[in-house]
Amino acid sequence: MNEAKNRTRKKIPALAAMALMTALTGSILPAERVEAAAAPSGFNAASAKSDVSGMWNYIEKNATSSSPTSVTVWLRRLEAVQNKRLPGLEEALSREPIQDALMNTDGIYGDWKKGTRTGNAQADKLLAEIENNGYVLDSTEGYFFPKIDYLRYMKQASRTTDRYADYLKIRSDETISELTKDAGLIVSWEELTERAERQSLYLASYPKTPETAVVQQMYDQSLYIVLYGTDNVPLFDYETRKIDPEAKAAYQKQIRTNSQSPFTKLLRNYTRVLEQNGGTLTKSVEAFREVRNPWVEG
Repeated sequence: MNEAKNRTRKKIPALAAMALMTALTGSILPAERVEAAAAPSGFNAASAKSDVSGMWNYIEKNATSSSPTSVTVWLRRLEAVQNKRLPGLEEALSREPIQDALMNTDGIYGDWKKGTRTGNAQADKLLAEIENNGYVLDSTEGYFFPKIDYLRYMKQASRTTDRYADYLKIRSDETISELTKDAGLIVSWEELTERAERQSLYLASYPKTPETAVVQQMYDQSLYIVLYGTDNVPLFDYETRKIDPEAKAAYQKQIRTNSQSPFTKLLRNYTRVLEQNGGTLTKSVEAFREVRNPWVEG
């Protein structure tokens, strides 16, 4: 249990999820292979050079006049190229002088404002790459790291296939805000349940897409927090063992939607067990959530 709970100290391990996404986006669904092979030479040339800026420029200029399948293929390729660059970009940012420069610059730590510069040439070069190539800068526990700006992808979502648009919505949630930082839940309980619902519906609707495994990782994290909370924001008070009132209200609100998603069905059952036990963490409540803990290998 402790090992599983400790995983809430971080977002989905960044590089592990990104490496997985790189592998997945290299696999294009059969119905899309033909259009991928026939992608325009301008896009193919930028893709072959891993020219992220060039790929963005092409997509943003041509998406409105292209088919949803084509735009989806292009964005998947772009996503793969961006993911491939992420480990190197994070490694470059991790150097102590650069981390120090970022930490000591107003407009970066806590609330990054695009266009802000540190005065450190290497740090500023990396900031320019982050901004120009569709990344955002984030931080946790005083450590800065890059992640893909899915809000930029969302601007093209209406021009992609429905399933890829649903995926982009899920990924854009984390561009807006991670679920956890410093072992705390940094979104509301209501936002947590809404994200879990979107992830659950995606997995139920699209069990076999290039993005399914990544969404499953995200859902597992959301579900774990719904069941347990985090170290610094526990679901149950450590002394009274009573459920957090805001969490209880959020869970009840989600149940009232009458959704038949796997997540809401589980939440409905969890809430029923909690009500039977006076909203207190008892052995029967512990048993219920242990069986459904997504981070315990079966």
